[in-house]
Amino acid sequence: MKSNITKEQAQSALNLTAEIIDEFGPRLTGTPACKKAGERLKAELGKSCAETTSEAFQCSRDAFLYFIRYFSISYLGAFICLITSGAWTILAAVLTFFGCIMAVCEFVFYKEFIDPLFKKTDGYNISGTIEPTAEVQQSIIISGHYDSPHVFRFLNKNQKLYKLRVIITTGLYFLITAISLWASYQWITQSGSFDINKELIYILGFGLIFMLQYFFFVSWDVSPGAGDNLISSAIAIKLADHFSTQNLTHTLLVFLCPDAEESGLRGAREYVKLHKETLKSIPTYNINMDSIYRLQDLRFLKSEINGTVPLDEKLGEKCKEIAKSLGYNIPSMNMPFGGGSTDAAEFAKAGIPALSIIGLDTTFTSGDVPYHTNFDTVDKIEPEAVLACMQIAEQLIIEIDKPS
Repeated sequence: MKSNITKEQAQSALNLTAEIIDEFGPRLTGTPACKKAGERLKAELGKSCAETTSEAFQCSRDAFLYFIRYFSISYLGAFICLITSGAWTILAAVLTFFGCIMAVCEFVFYKEFIDPLFKKTDGYNISGTIEPTAEVQQSIIISGHYDSPHVFRFLNKNQKLYKLRVIITTGLYFLITAISLWASYQWITQSGSFDINKELIYILGFGLIFMLQYFFFVSWDVSPGAGDNLISSAIAIKLADHFSTQNLTHTLLVFLCPDAEESGLRGAREYVKLHKETLKSIPTYNINMDSIYRLQDLRFLKSEINGTVPLDEKLGEKCKEIAKSLGYNIPSMNMPFGGGSTDAAEFAKAGIPALSIIGLDTTFTSGDVPYHTNFDTVDKIEPEAVLACMQIAEQLIIEIDKPS
C-alpha cells in the first residue's frame, strides 16, 4: 500500500501548530486565546471545506479535576476531625466519602456530578465538511481537540516519580476515608465512647506531607499544548486540504476540532448530543487523534474512559492492517486505569464506531514526556509520528469509501 501523504504535508501540520501557538499561546477553554485559536482553525478549514461551523456551548470547565484539590482540603479537615474525635468523626466520614464519590463520578466515569456547582464557561466546536461526488452513504469524522490543559506539577518536574506520588496520595486518601467511616460507625454504635488509635493518627499525620502537595498538583499555568493536542487539529486541517482535491464517491468527510476535551470531553459530548440524529442516520465512523509525540509510542486504543468504554474492534483491526501495509508496526492497547480518555469515547458511547490514535509514553519512565507540561512544544513532536497518523487516516478513509 502506498500513501499520497508526503513529509511536506506532515511538516505543514507542524508549522501550522507552531504558528497558532506563537500567535495565541496556551488555550484554556473559555479564554480569549482559545476562542481566537478556534477562529483561526475555522478559517484554515474554510480554505478546503465547502461549509465550516463554530458551534458554541457551555461547560463547567473546572469541575472535572476539582476532586484533586478537594482531596487535599478534605484530608486535612478529616484529619483534624479525627484528632478531635467524638462526633467529629462523622464529619470526617462525610467529607472523605463525598471526595471518593466525586472522583469516581467525575474522573473514573466522566459523569457531570459536581458540574452544576461551578461557573459556566464558553466553548466552541469547530468543524468543516467535504461532500462526496455522489449520494452520501456514510460519513467519517476526523477529530482532534485544540484546547490545552493546565500544567500538572507532578509531571512538570521529577516526572519519574509521578506514578508513585499519585499512588501514595490516592492510597492515603482511601485510607483516611476507610478510617473515618470506621471511626464514625464505632462512635455511633458504641454510644460516643470510641477513641481512634494513636498510631493511625501518626500515620495520617505523616501523610499530610504528601496530601498538602496534592493541592498544587494542577498548576494555574496552562500548557502550550502542542502535542496535546493542537497537532491533531492541524492534522485534521491538512487532511481536509488533501481531500479537497480527492474525489470520494459516497463518503461525507467531517473535520472536527472539539473544545473542552481537557475539561472531561465536554466539547465532544456536546457535539454528539447536538448531532446524534444525523450521526445515526447513516453509517458513521470516528477517527480521533490525541497526544501525538513519538512514532515509537503510537498506539491504537481499544478502550476509553479508564478502560470502561470499548472502542470498535473491527475499525481497530482495519487500522492495524493499514498501518502494517504502510510499514508501521503499531500495537493496540486499552486505556490504562487512571489514563483518562480521549474524545473518541463520546462517539463510542453513542454507538458510533470509533478509533483513537495516541502517541505518548504512558509509563512516563523516560522522565521527559511533554504531556501536560510547560515544555509541550512543537519541537517535542516527531514529524514521523505526524506523517504516520496522516497516512493511516488517509488510507482508512479511502478504504471505507471503496464500494462494498
